[in-house]
Amino acid sequence: QKIAIAGPQKIVRVFDTSTGELVREMKKHTDWVFALRYSPDGVLLATGDRSNGLIVWEAETGRLYSELTGHTGEVRSLDFRSDSNVLASGSLDGTIRLWDMNESKEIKSWPAHGGGVNSVIFAQNGFLASAGRDARIKLWNGNGELQNEFAGLSEAALEVAITGDAAQLAGGDWNGQVQLWPAADPAQGKLISANPPSIAQRL
Repeated sequence: QKIAIAGPQKIVRVFDTSTGELVREMKKHTDWVFALRYSPDGVLLATGDRSNGLIVWEAETGRLYSELTGHTGEVRSLDFRSDSNVLASGSLDGTIRLWDMNESKEIKSWPAHGGGVNSVIFAQNGFLASAGRDARIKLWNGNGELQNEFAGLSEAALEVAITGDAAQLAGGDWNGQVQLWPAADPAQGKLISANPPSIAQRL
């Protein structure tokens, strides 16, 4: 019922999806906001900025829930585990960090990508996929242990997606290339046309 947006204005704005009306504005960030994510249960809203600021808000009230410190680079990506109890953050400092939402503290951190992490996302089973400036897509278990690494992209990997069962991953890079891999066999990657011809053209 709500949508949150943010950007260079450093303000997080929440809108009602049925009316389009502005519900509230949250002001705490000191730099451009690059990432935001609602928790699956709708209780929390996490936001990250260019000056390594990471803030968690109460989604319903807009009140500050916690400030999470630890990253030393831009926070580029955020995602909650399916149970809403753990937040993952990816940063240009090259690390992925996991945060406990009940105690508002870091529970895990590891170096993930040389040059920086552009995207991190949870699968339903608690595994994580990440995309980095090293043009790699990586799959991790919930303890931050590398399960597989996926090559084939031609430039910095900007986005990653993963199926709920963590069986397949997709990654997109700076050049617009999109590739799909089975999680169990990185060698079986295949390119996907990001802008395929229309059905009429193909017929």
